Amino acid sequence: MRLFNIKNFYIYFGHRLHRRLYSSKNAPSPEYLTKLRECYRLEEDNNIVVPVFKKALLYGNNIAIRDHAGEYSYFQLYSNSKRLSRQIANLCGSGSSSTVAFFYSNDVLSTLTLWACWMCGQVAMPLRLDFSCSGLINLLKSSKTRLLVAPEKYGNLSRKLAYQLDVPTLCLDHMFIKKHNLPFNYSREIFMNANLVILEGTLTNDFYTTFDALLLNTLGKVNKLKTAVLSHKNLSVQIKSAANAWQISAEDRVFQIFTSDHINGYINATLFPLEAGGTVQMHEPFDANNCWSTILGINTPQKDRVNILITEPKVYHILITEYEKIFLKNSRMVEFIKNYCLRNFRLMISSFSPLPQHIANRWFEITGHNIIESLYITESGITLRYNPQHDQANTQKQNQVTLAFNNTLSDVKVRIVDNTNRIMYDSQDLKVHTRHLLDSPTIVGSLLVGGAGVFRNYLNSERPSNDKESYFNTGDIVCYEDGLFKLLGRCKSESFNTLTTMNDIEEFYSRLNLHPSINFDKLENRGVVYAIKPNQRMSLKSLKLFYAIILKEYYRAIVFHLNTNK
Repeated sequence: MRLFNIKNFYIYFGHRLHRRLYSSKNAPSPEYLTKLRECYRLEEDNNIVVPVFKKALLYGNNIAIRDHAGEYSYFQLYSNSKRLSRQIANLCGSGSSSTVAFFYSNDVLSTLTLWACWMCGQVAMPLRLDFSCSGLINLLKSSKTRLLVAPEKYGNLSRKLAYQLDVPTLCLDHMFIKKHNLPFNYSREIFMNANLVILEGTLTNDFYTTFDALLLNTLGKVNKLKTAVLSHKNLSVQIKSAANAWQISAEDRVFQIFTSDHINGYINATLFPLEAGGTVQMHEPFDANNCWSTILGINTPQKDRVNILITEPKVYHILITEYEKIFLKNSRMVEFIKNYCLRNFRLMISSFSPLPQHIANRWFEITGHNIIESLYITESGITLRYNPQHDQANTQKQNQVTLAFNNTLSDVKVRIVDNTNRIMYDSQDLKVHTRHLLDSPTIVGSLLVGGAGVFRNYLNSERPSNDKESYFNTGDIVCYEDGLFKLLGRCKSESFNTLTTMNDIEEFYSRLNLHPSINFDKLENRGVVYAIKPNQRMSLKSLKLFYAIILKEYYRAIVFHLNTNK
């Protein structure tokens, strides 16, 4: 076994890290940054990928990340990622596209590892902590992992896996991000002409336009683990689309809270603010009381207070529970919290799983903010989002909580197909769904996603021959009505011969009520009886089509009847 550990240097000031790397006097002139920004723009206009770590040089002394141990500037993040990339390149070879696996931690170390891997031309693969040791070994073998990187707190597990697989491991902690005494030398680090930028110690532009960047593990159908392969181009499109969708700028301070089982979402939610020079506030370990302190800016200077919150539904639920435990009985605090959130927050976003209506309603009562839902898919990034401007013209809807999506992100193409793969909605062809809307005001089917941000293929599977025309079936069932996409659930492929357990029966009955235009009446021996909601049109053919999709595993045993007398 080959075992490596990076020697660290650390400077203490009391109990805090020395956090700033460079002073503002070493910053380049505004003219230089304008030229650098213009060069990046020209490269992207010519379909050249500019990785997010290169853009860090535009924001220098701005704070990039805050976590439980301190705060880190863009220069500091870039410089130390470059230091780590040299260690990785020594072990894997520069530009070898070797798989480098690392253990996720919701702090600066994961971003440091990602950037380091990309700087020296490797493919990063974050690991979930809820996988068993044998599961991790199988995953590392199938991905042909050449190196393991882990925070020191996961060092024992990392060394155990490295020993069994005979691969080197690097263990990091926050002391690795040390103070540099030398100022950042732009003329030494950057070569720039009229339309080309080359950074010392990184690879050529052609590499990032062509090769893979990331392996993301996701549970597919019947809980089978799949590994999606994302290229630098896929990732760049996803990051820019998200940054544009939320209109992120260098003035934004994004507070993101995720649990360890959402590492794919963590990566997406961390990188898109860094694309635009924003600050990411990370929170680990999770503590609801501390989260409320951060949300309310307690003991935080005005300029450093967060103005965007992005997390998942279960975290919103925990925050609501903590609020009711601590603040609810204090009417002055209740009023203060709502006024503070309305005055200081620009966006509150939920992603990565469906948001229950009661959580959205309660959060609106507490903060006055409509939680904006976004649909994150591992293989394509953030795909759909809700834009509040959709309802601004209708004053009756301004105080209404809406759990739906009303537009796609830029560079994202969406289709809805029926169970025969017939296209019923196409975001690129309005004639398709206009024709179907004449038949029924509601389109229900499987959601397909296409575009430059969609992943290339699954690991160890054949890559599609024509990436431009391929669409990925997300497995989600959506309803399109009145310009809104509503997520109805997942379409499972497992076969159920009979309804033998209570869980099956509950699942069956819950699916019967998913259609927006009907009410479930009763289940008879001869079939299912429904009542159509007032002012709704529904044909037997369209009803059968809907349940052919949503009830695939039960469909053969069901005969549908319309009860039109109610």
